[in-house]
Amino acid sequence: MDVLLRRLLRAAFRRGVAGDWSWMLIAVTAYVLRRALRDRDDLVTHFKISPGERVLITLRDPHAPPVAPEGSGATLASDES
Repeated sequence: MDVLLRRLLRAAFRRGVAGDWSWMLIAVTAYVLRRALRDRDDLVTHFKISPGERVLITLRDPHAPPVAPEGSGATLASDES
């Protein structure tokens, strides 16, 4: 169903931008339907954990400078200047 709505949305948007306002209305309707029908419980990843294993989840800004591990005594090139 999502594939059909996506194709309808793209085609209707193209025709709507070309000047036919009724197709733009169809594109908006298809967009709203896709948003309403979207599954909000999407999994990012899944894996099995055996007894005794641990999982460490960290969040970091991808644009932040790299950080040396604690206790390693290492310095980074950006720290030396």
